[in-house]
Amino acid sequence: MRIWEQAEADDIKYNGELTAGDAANRGRVDEYPKLLVPILKMSEELKTVDTLVHGGPDDWEKALKIIQQPQYEKTAFKRTFNKFADNIYYGDPDRANLYLGGGTTPRSEQSLAYLLRNDILTNLEALQAELEYLLKEKDDPGDLYKYSANTNLAMNDYLKNVSPDEMAKAKSLLASDQ
Repeated sequence: MRIWEQAEADDIKYNGELTAGDAANRGRVDEYPKLLVPILKMSEELKTVDTLVHGGPDDWEKALKIIQQPQYEKTAFKRTFNKFADNIYYGDPDRANLYLGGGTTPRSEQSLAYLLRNDILTNLEALQAELEYLLKEKDDPGDLYKYSANTNLAMNDYLKNVSPDEMAKAKSLLASDQ
């Protein structure tokens, strides 16, 4: 009962960005690559956005359309990343945090993943705002290029911290989806 009450309180406090614990999947490491697939899709889309940003004003509308998709909305974005890297309910000791269904304090890799996720999101929000501004004002695109580059750099850094085995399995899953 306490876990359910805490989950409800967390849902309100964190505006839905946490994922409810799933006792059936606790500690099932074979599930992690599946949770990485949406992040890999985002990574591919952000590379496309960077290409469009550098394509000039005629392509900026297309770039903006990509990053205005629902998965890039702040809560949905955080939820996607939290499912993979920072869910408080993981039963796997390598992924669990000290909290209700967890069991250990966050490891430095988890803290780094959290910081990189936030770096991606911060630059992504700046990129979106800059695109919206430039589509109206036709100003110098220097900041636009910077935000796009920083978004992709942070995503690359995030993905570098994924275990090679999980990355290979996730890429295989992604390829089979397409």
